[in-house]
Amino acid sequence: MKLKLFLRISALALVLATASGCSIIFDDGSEASSEISQRPDAASLAEKYSGYGFKALQTVEEQRLYDAIDSAIYKNESKEFTSDSLDNKDKAGEVLELYKDDHPDIFWIDETEPYYYSDNGSEMTLLLTFKLSGNELAQAKTELDEKVNAALQGAPKEASSYEKELYAHDYIIKNCAYDEESVKLHKSDTVRANEQNAYGALVEGKAVCEGYTRAFQLLCHKLGVDCWVIQGQAQGFEGEDNTNHIWNCVQLYGEWYQVDVTWDDCDDTESALVTDAGSHLYFNITTAELEKDHKIAPTYSEYSASDIWYNGYVPQCDSTDYGYFTLNALAVDSIDSDNCAEYLAKAASGGAQSCNFLIGDSLDFDSAYDEIVQGYAYDWMTKANEINGGANTLSSDCKLSSYSDRRLIIMILDYE
Repeated sequence: MKLKLFLRISALALVLATASGCSIIFDDGSEASSEISQRPDAASLAEKYSGYGFKALQTVEEQRLYDAIDSAIYKNESKEFTSDSLDNKDKAGEVLELYKDDHPDIFWIDETEPYYYSDNGSEMTLLLTFKLSGNELAQAKTELDEKVNAALQGAPKEASSYEKELYAHDYIIKNCAYDEESVKLHKSDTVRANEQNAYGALVEGKAVCEGYTRAFQLLCHKLGVDCWVIQGQAQGFEGEDNTNHIWNCVQLYGEWYQVDVTWDDCDDTESALVTDAGSHLYFNITTAELEKDHKIAPTYSEYSASDIWYNGYVPQCDSTDYGYFTLNALAVDSIDSDNCAEYLAKAASGGAQSCNFLIGDSLDFDSAYDEIVQGYAYDWMTKANEINGGANTLSSDCKLSSYSDRRLIIMILDYE
């Protein structure tokens, strides 16, 4: 599997002036107001905002800045605004990032210079940096809305939350390509265009992991599924070091699950993964499963200057109830059971690409896999073909792929 890179250019604001009492002229020639906007209290802000990013904020001053950003960010022209002074200059960028984590539809903030600000000690004046403005930004917002609405049209009606989540996951994999060209540019800290946002994934059809993550979160929110973003690192492949990465968590029926849509968008040169099962290896897994090749960054309240990234919220994901393979694999406690052949026959009768087997804890995984390869797989196929009576006959070219850390065996099906 190819490593999917995550690049977030540090949100370094440009300090324009610090002298107390002076007005600031921004690059667009506009003059900042010398009056601080009305300061809402913590209780009223808590009633207004419920996102995990907002809840991670530690002071009322940070909450007020979040509120001020919300008032300014949806305009089609960037306008300066004032808010409380924060305890250090980096906090403004951190609040903006947590705001974006709550709002996956935001795609027009510049990644390299997201805002300008001045701070005179009692108040801070900011100007967000938009990549687009005016009619051009309005048109881009319309394009994203249209793509989201088109995606939602295909969502299953009267579906469960799990089915809606699965639809959003599969829609992005089918309609978005991993942006290899942008990865090359990222090595020189250059952002190409929209590869890190939902517009890139849904409108342009290409993105890196942040774009996949934002798009998935946006579709889940529209479908009424609670979805959050998780930042950290992912295991390198082919000698590469661990690399910054971003993915999602989803809450279903009171339990949280880890989801990495980017890693489920398999490299099509890896035949063992080019199956329906292979594109769901990171769909609704536990934290323990995820941490075998991912590392979760600390929370906003815990991270320090030595940490690169942070998370507004990190839910614990222990449940397997709605894991993809819990629902789409046979739990195997005995490899000589007729259940295996019957399950394979049912998959073949529907023309499935693969058939999945979860090896139970009572069996030694490696020994079970060896026995399946050496004869049981052929026995299962023979019995399955007998059950199906000549329809969708399985051929001897079926292949097995094993994932010992998941106790999973995938049979990739081939038909005569």
